[in-house]
Amino acid sequence: MSRQIRPTTAYVDLERLGRNLHRIQAAAGAGVRVLAAVKGDAYGHGATRAALALEAAGCDAFGVALVEEGKTLRRAGVKGEILCLGGVGHDGAEEAVAWSLTPVVYDLDAAARLDAAGRARGRPVDVHLKVDTGMGRLGVPLGDWEHFLDRLAEFAHLSVTGLASHLAESEATDPTFTQEQARRFQVALDALHVRDWRPQWRHLANSAGTLGHPSLASGRFNMVRTGLALFGVAPGPGLGRDLEPVMRVTTRVLFVKNIPTRYGLSYGRTWMSPRPSRIATLPVGYADGFPRALSNRGHVVIGGHRCPIRGVVCMDMVMVDVTDVPEPVRCGDEVLLLGDGLAAEELAEWAGTIPYEILCGFSERVPRRFQD
Repeated sequence: MSRQIRPTTAYVDLERLGRNLHRIQAAAGAGVRVLAAVKGDAYGHGATRAALALEAAGCDAFGVALVEEGKTLRRAGVKGEILCLGGVGHDGAEEAVAWSLTPVVYDLDAAARLDAAGRARGRPVDVHLKVDTGMGRLGVPLGDWEHFLDRLAEFAHLSVTGLASHLAESEATDPTFTQEQARRFQVALDALHVRDWRPQWRHLANSAGTLGHPSLASGRFNMVRTGLALFGVAPGPGLGRDLEPVMRVTTRVLFVKNIPTRYGLSYGRTWMSPRPSRIATLPVGYADGFPRALSNRGHVVIGGHRCPIRGVVCMDMVMVDVTDVPEPVRCGDEVLLLGDGLAAEELAEWAGTIPYEILCGFSERVPRRFQD
């Protein structure tokens, strides 16, 4: 491996990841399977290393968005069930079957292609069906569910091993709609039972549903799908206080200079110094996934002190005000961009987005360093 020159780095603590898994397993309760969502390169944490660490820690089910993501995990040696949460698309049926992936099915055309792939290989294909209980994204509309099941019965090489849906507002303080989605899920499950289909896995809860709605991890539900919580980010107000952030992103000061009063910084000179100031330039920008929306809003931490971002975040650099840091800031000093003391939730609030986007946003230009 070539020597890293640029200092901006994301450190991924796999021990913390394992501990978060065990906390979620305890919250879900005995007999409830935890599926780890590792789509989107495990929310920016590195899918293969994260999945292998989670498997070693006792996780036996993983969720990806794409067939390609599932293939990558299989090639890396992941042995557990890999659920293709987004389905297999128009061209992914044969690949999904060849790599022993479990597709989520919500339309008859995809079901037909998977059935044909199973028939060609002489074995049934395990699938999870998805019903739309209110998210409105993927899933068979509840009004079409009975007809969908009647047609699905024609495919002899499909084995229905799971039923899934997706919560729309599980982090909301008002549980009314989440409870309604659970009721609709039961209607869909009853229709399966009438046809003598009894899927082994029934899952509706995401991270917020798992930690905030215990009824969604018990009784008729025996699997939960967690992503954000696994990586140590609270999925909703008051949830997951004991979770540990898994990713820490740092860089080092590139340049330090003094500027006079009324000196403008960065493109458009959107910030003018109100006093003589000391400014540190950092080698990180929006090409690395450090959001431009943090311009004049966010902070970094240097020497244990929060330093405000001044001016517009550039493609490769950002400037911060270190005037009030007691100890002189020098070139090469470490800078915390994300981690203990500077949570993804805070960055998301400053940037007007959600923690998912913060974590997933750090680009391939930022090397991942894994800590076992």
